[in-house]
Amino acid sequence: MATVLCGTCAWGDHEDFYPKRVKPNERLEYYARYFPLVEVDSSFYAIPNPKYVERWAATTGPGFTFNMKAFKGMTGHERSLDPRQRAELFPHFRHAIQPMVESGKLGALLFQLPPWFVLNRENVDYLRVCREFFHDVTLAVEFRHRSWFQGEMRAKTLQFLRGEEIVNTIVDEPQVGDASIPAVAEVTEKSLALLRFHGRNEDTWYIKDAKHAGERFRYHYQKDELSAWVPKIQELSGQVQRVHVLMNNNFSNYAVQNAFDMMELLGQPVERAPLVTDQLDLFSFE
Repeated sequence: MATVLCGTCAWGDHEDFYPKRVKPNERLEYYARYFPLVEVDSSFYAIPNPKYVERWAATTGPGFTFNMKAFKGMTGHERSLDPRQRAELFPHFRHAIQPMVESGKLGALLFQLPPWFVLNRENVDYLRVCREFFHDVTLAVEFRHRSWFQGEMRAKTLQFLRGEEIVNTIVDEPQVGDASIPAVAEVTEKSLALLRFHGRNEDTWYIKDAKHAGERFRYHYQKDELSAWVPKIQELSGQVQRVHVLMNNNFSNYAVQNAFDMMELLGQPVERAPLVTDQLDLFSFE
């Protein structure tokens, strides 16, 4: 059976997880005491400095794993860039993540695609270009438009991903409109099954105001909602070498709590960190 790793998307968003004594530049080291996996979110917003990437790898223990999100200029989120211009960014990003590759701690490179990245020939060809350039790393894609999995396209998309050895990212998210996809729990690359939990808040899924972006993922999974995934995760673990389960409901400490919950449900040893909000409750006399 595959090793199942659980963690959260980003480590800096969980304010209530870190004691006040833990400085911002110490958060990753603290996080790694409790979780074996994290997704680097900052690399989506800017190509990281290789020195920072090297520091991240050095700060964590030998068994720790990072998934990194591809820069938004490469994923199609920067709509002013055409496919050729996006591909021109690849060497710069590859240089930036090289320390993580050399450390052996890069689990996967995730291309999280925008809702307007629909199923068409140009986009299929672009994914082939991505796979060819990043041939030496595990590459995953997360679609955000239903066209990839509607009707007969579902089987064809999965066939394409298998042929290119690209990981199909399995999501748990609100099912509202074209900018959401169903949970397609299918393996397309034998080394990894990747699951990302975005919450199920239908009312906030389409928030565009950056100031309130955190509200989009304001959803705390109940244990029975997570336990329903356990049989599927166990089934996936029999088909791949590794399974990554990441919580992206990064509002308050929801992701941290649910990551601990999932580890417990999977029968993994868990040492729950005392959350700041829990500590405050100890001094409540109400």
